[in-house]
Amino acid sequence: MSHRVRTAAELRHHAQKLVNHQKDLLSQEDVRSVQSAIDNLYNTLRNACNKINLNKAIKELEEIGSSKLIQYKSPKMRENIEVGLFAVAIAMSIRTFFFQPMGIPTGSMQPTLYGITEGELSAQEQPITGVKGFFRGWLNGVSHYQLVAEGDWRLKEIESVRPFLKMLKRQKFKFIDLNTGEEIIRDIIPPTDSRNKSLFANYKQGMNTNFAQHQFIKNSHNGYVYKKGEDVFKMKRESGDHLLVNRFIYNFRKPKRGEIIVFETKNIQSLQQDLFYIKRLIGLPNESISIGNDRHVVVNGKRLDSTDHPFEFLYSFELDDNKKYARDSEFSGHVNRQGYADSKRNDGHVIPYRFRLFGDESFKLQIPQNEYLAFGDNTMNSTDSRDWGTLPGKNIFGTPSFIYWPFFSQPGRNRPHRFGWAFQ
Repeated sequence: MSHRVRTAAELRHHAQKLVNHQKDLLSQEDVRSVQSAIDNLYNTLRNACNKINLNKAIKELEEIGSSKLIQYKSPKMRENIEVGLFAVAIAMSIRTFFFQPMGIPTGSMQPTLYGITEGELSAQEQPITGVKGFFRGWLNGVSHYQLVAEGDWRLKEIESVRPFLKMLKRQKFKFIDLNTGEEIIRDIIPPTDSRNKSLFANYKQGMNTNFAQHQFIKNSHNGYVYKKGEDVFKMKRESGDHLLVNRFIYNFRKPKRGEIIVFETKNIQSLQQDLFYIKRLIGLPNESISIGNDRHVVVNGKRLDSTDHPFEFLYSFELDDNKKYARDSEFSGHVNRQGYADSKRNDGHVIPYRFRLFGDESFKLQIPQNEYLAFGDNTMNSTDSRDWGTLPGKNIFGTPSFIYWPFFSQPGRNRPHRFGWAFQ
């Protein structure tokens, strides 16, 4: 515990490292001389020593080392670079073989794991900006965006997003002041969606534009004209969960039913290649899988329900009058194509074609050897094995183990407290 002993040990270690590095540059006599002083200090440290003997051994090594060893240029810089490279190597090794960080971009696993969501702020809600907004975004992952007209403005153009300081993006809004004819430009940092694209699509006055792309820009029905004090847009963006993926566990065992898995899309038809997907493992090799009209998966004739771990939450719904149909971002079991259409029809939405497989409960999928079946927990809004079929076992490389961000809750979400291991 002595400070002097620790200093002596560090000196001996550093001197030994220099001798090992410079053996091919020093004479044999110089190597023996320095090594003798190093060994003397080592023996002094190991034996019951007093302060006088230790100081004497330290001084001897310092004098001999200073005269015999070759002095490097900028030794502090060399040491810092060496430590930095070692730290990077350790971090890369941990990321490659043990734990890999991953952000959830989409809502296919909600409400178990949340992706990026966005929505308009009501007239009563005040956006939080400035320093408070910065800390709220950093701690909670919730960001507010607002642009207020400072005069009688007409929107002229929304330019394409451009890079800014490598990590950021910026986008220009151009207006015409209806009173003076002056062009007004506002350069903003735009909110982005799950594909890292701006939520504000390009627009130019007089050209046709997709109304749906401008759902967060107000007064589209009025030719994008704003009176002084009116909001051009007023919205919030909630970041998705960021988690650590355990890459180590599946080196020693195979994935189990019900586990949340992370896998590559490589060699899976109809999916964009070289992406990472996160879903819940439903079917194992050589099993027969079907989806009943009651929104329960049937495995080899056995129906899964809330008594099967870890499906307690997923199958916790009840088929009463209020919960008769599956809902987006709620635990609603798993729907086949018929159940999806019934739920959409009940909500009054146009029913798009959905799911290439599992048309109704009579459809059964036989999983091949070394293949798996994976569904999203958000059964009404998930692209999964109901669309692209089975996935190769070799594509599965990990399971999420820890949500490290956001640190605090995001008001308005069903299960707001996300930090830690609190997901199933």
